[in-house]
This record gives sequence, C-alpha cells and structure tokens, in this order.
Amino acid sequence: MRDSSIVARTHNPKLLALIGVTYSRLLLRQGQRVGRGDMKRSRVCQILSIEHPVLQAGLPWVSNPELVAAVSDAGGLGVLHPTAGSEPGGDQVANLQANIRQIQRLTREPFGIALYLPHPRISELIQVAVQEGMRIAITYGGSPALCTGTLKEHDVTVMHQVATVRHARGAEAQGVDVIIAEGFEGGGLRGADKVSTMVLAPQVVGSVSIPVIASGGIVDSRGYVAALALGAQGIQMGSRFVTTRECTSHQNYKEAIVAAIDSGTVIVGGDRWPTRVLRNGIALRLKESGLTGPGNDFNAWEAELGMAQARAAMVDGDLEAGVAYTGAGAGLISEVTNVKEVFRELLEGSQALTRRLT
Repeated sequence: MRDSSIVARTHNPKLLALIGVTYSRLLLRQGQRVGRGDMKRSRVCQILSIEHPVLQAGLPWVSNPELVAAVSDAGGLGVLHPTAGSEPGGDQVANLQANIRQIQRLTREPFGIALYLPHPRISELIQVAVQEGMRIAITYGGSPALCTGTLKEHDVTVMHQVATVRHARGAEAQGVDVIIAEGFEGGGLRGADKVSTMVLAPQVVGSVSIPVIASGGIVDSRGYVAALALGAQGIQMGSRFVTTRECTSHQNYKEAIVAAIDSGTVIVGGDRWPTRVLRNGIALRLKESGLTGPGNDFNAWEAELGMAQARAAMVDGDLEAGVAYTGAGAGLISEVTNVKEVFRELLEGSQALTRRLT
C-alpha cells in the first residue's frame, strides 16, 4: 500500500501538530471510503464514532436520507432534519420516524438528527428518535437546558449550536458533549451579535473544555485547515452539501449557489433577526423595506423569511418568491458534485495546503 500520509511528506511535524492535522496512511482510491480506519481521529471522531471530523448541517427540507447516508458512508456525520422530504403542514414526527428507518436501511454508519428546541412537538420528536435508536443529536434555537437532560438519559450524544461565547459556556454547563460554534457567515437565521467564524471559533475553544466544531462559511479544504488552526476539532458544512447530487434541493437552487460570487448572499431581517440568504428578488426587496410585522417580531420573520418561504426556494426552485438560506461561502462553490468528491477535496486539499505551509 502506497503511503500517502501528510506526516510522510512533510519535514515539519510541529506545524502539523499546530494546525491539528494528524493524517496517517490515507487511502484515496476511487470507489473506496476515504481514509477508513487509517486516520488518527480527533476527539470529535471518537465521540461520534466517525472517521473524519466533518458534519453535514441539518438542512431544513433537503437533508434527505440519501444525502445523510452518503455523508456518513464517506466517513463524516450525516444529519437529518425532521422536515426533510415532508410537505408544508405535514406530520413531522411521523416523517422523522420514516426517514430514520430509511437511512438505517441505506447505511450502517452513525448519523444524527437536528432538533429545533422551540418546536411545539419537541418531546414527541425526541421520543421517536430515541425509540428508533438514534444516539446523536444537534440542538439549536433555544436553551440546551430544555432537552439536554432528557437526551442524555437515553444515552444520546448532544451537540449544541451557538453564536456567542456566553451561550457556549452555558451549553457546557448544561452537559452537552460538543459545541458547534456557528459564525455569521452561515446561511439562514444568524445570531444577533453577528460574530464571524474567524473570531467566534477560537474564543469558544478558549472558553470551554469540551470539543468545538467550527461552522459558517466553510466549504472546502481551505476552510477546514483554517478551522483546525483556530483550535476547532472539526467542521460543519451546509451549502457545500446542498450542491451535491445526492441532495434533493432543487436544481435552480444548486445552480444559483454555483453562480454566486463573493457578494452573492445578503442579510435580511434587520438587526434582531439577521438572516443570510441568496441575493435574489424577494431578498433584495426585504433588504430595502425590512420586515413588516409589529416591532419586527418573530412572527413577522416566520411569515416573510421562515420555513415556508425557504421551502419555496430550496425545494420548489422559486428563487423570486422564496428565500434561499445560503452561507457566505457560496462564492467558493464552483460546481455540483457528489459527496465522495467533497470528502476527497477536503482530504487531498488539506494535505496540499499543509505541504505548502512547511
């Protein structure tokens, strides 16, 4: 077997340790799972029982079973959202159960679920997930005090998504296992403090004792290596996985992401509900006029920028009437590819970057 490890090709192991790259004898052959069993794993990999510290974000509507299974089969962690494949107003609890079972038929590798904590049926979602054998959850949108204890009672590993150091410390105090530090570059509803990934990730790393995953604007090996250099032990990507063949997102949405330039996304929703979306018709109108509800409250956000409007763009392909949640890294995505190639670029690209830095 040909040794393709970074360690074998560099003369500066101290730099490798500094940026957190610990590859050993990575296998990169076509058709083979990249690096299976040959990569020295981070704490995130050990906690989640995965090969590579790469998470697919729990994308609303489009984290379909085929995508989730493909990411997990590639060695990362696929993440299912309860809305995936469902119709507006559909039974998300029954939908979640059906999707979990389908993914279990597609892969034997670990995968997770994304849980929006203020969901009106959150207890039922957790109950179904536990009954179906789920052991990994990403929680977001509310206090981890709401459900972390319940999840931990059922031996579920809990990762909580935060946008500030204060929230990261609070999540650790509530007993979560991993923090996902999501910077302002990410797509969808963002933190009102608008802290960027480059600033947020290292401060969270320095403020908690549990592993941290960086998220927001990361789409390739350059972002991966940068995140490791900031002290993160893994990455989460959303828009990059939207633009894969395995994802059921509409072709119009995929092509719009590929066509996006550096300024291809825009923040709408005002200072209280900043939301990053593709720069399309409705987004530009909202940027000029703002939300129309009283006091720009959450109901106004839901009516104009919420899940129904996101589905119109992401599933139906209506980029004029819908809003397409997309990260600022869209300008770095140049093609629609498959999940296996996304992982290949992450691994081969990070090797090449490390050699250049030595």
